Amino acid sequence: MSNRKRQNLGYLLGIVFSLVILLLLFLPSSQTLLRNGPMIAGHEKLQCSSCHRDEQGSFRQQLQANIQYLLNNRKDAVSVGLKPVSNNECIKCHERPNDRHPVYRFREPKYRKATEKVKADTCIACHLEHKSKRITVAMDYCMHCHDTLSLEDDPIDISHQQLIKDKNWSSCLSCHDYHGNHNMKTETEIKKAIAVSELKKYFDRAPNPYPGKIIHKAKNEEK
Repeated sequence: MSNRKRQNLGYLLGIVFSLVILLLLFLPSSQTLLRNGPMIAGHEKLQCSSCHRDEQGSFRQQLQANIQYLLNNRKDAVSVGLKPVSNNECIKCHERPNDRHPVYRFREPKYRKATEKVKADTCIACHLEHKSKRITVAMDYCMHCHDTLSLEDDPIDISHQQLIKDKNWSSCLSCHDYHGNHNMKTETEIKKAIAVSELKKYFDRAPNPYPGKIIHKAKNEEK
């Protein structure tokens, strides 16, 4: 085979390869193939477009913007195709008026040190998609804000101060629903609280162990 023919064959293979990649990127049926991993429990039926929004500009403009970024001619890079998910996409389905720990609270100056340890000002800090688990952060994150908690009339049989002293942070979620999503009574006896082992299973994918009726359902669960 002549050098000319080899060169033409190389060009042809390059074009075919590029077309295949573009088809995989833009065909709706390819979304499952391109996912980075299993969805969080409850998100199994969602498509990429349910959470990811189109980046501004055309495909060519996005590539040009990133080339300019690499050349230090612009401050920020842009996504190619779809934007990364922000709190806004999560809140569209999960916003609730009774949320005990809304993400915007952690943007207050008094929580600056806490958010340096656990990025509680973003939903995906605890609920990272494509990992299958409901919760993808260690169960001791309560300590970053409540390590100096002291109650004058402590209602539980083992005081909060003692639990803090023992660094028993995993027990917090045994009595308290972080987002206040269940109409439940707070236990006053530690032995009656939800076992940490059951919570860990739930954070993976097991059924919900919290008692009481769910106060607020996600929009895709309301039907």
